[in-house]
Amino acid sequence: MSSRTVHIGTLTIGGDAPVRVESMLTSSLEDMHACIEEAESLAAEGCELIRVAFPAREQAGALEELLERSPVPLMGDIHFDEDLALEALRRGCPAIRINPGNMRKGINRIVREARDRGAVIRIGANGGSLNREQLEKASGDSGMALVGAVEEQLEILQIHGFEDIILSAKATNITQTLRANEILASRYPYPLHIGIT
Repeated sequence: MSSRTVHIGTLTIGGDAPVRVESMLTSSLEDMHACIEEAESLAAEGCELIRVAFPAREQAGALEELLERSPVPLMGDIHFDEDLALEALRRGCPAIRINPGNMRKGINRIVREARDRGAVIRIGANGGSLNREQLEKASGDSGMALVGAVEEQLEILQIHGFEDIILSAKATNITQTLRANEILASRYPYPLHIGIT
């Protein structure tokens, strides 16, 4: 159990809060009807947080509309583009998922924006994205390599004094995923996102 809690909209995660159920939309923001239908279906099944891909600035208006209409809080899923991370926060996303290592130039602005808005940042590593250096550093141990990859990202946020963080370490191998998360839980107070890729 984490000792820290974070708040995504009205949802409390970590600490004594119950385990939360998260899913991700498969529909594109370009199809608002499908997004709303899917979000409502997920909420009806007990989903409490929905991650949504935000791949292009042209979809910012749609993201904002979905934020207003979704029955549960949303987390913007951002890849590589710091400007999209900022746009998601400015449009009202209470949480974003990023890789800080891919956004080093703009991480100051992202952290400042997230802090000003009380938003949460989820960071993490995926077993399929581990590089040779990370695996070598962990002597070929994929579980430890996952931990190391998460720690690389965490350090970037901690240097900037940001603490509203969720950690994620996922792999296709359940044993590696569990081991990585057990190690992260023993080292850090942050809530964990548990998933299998």
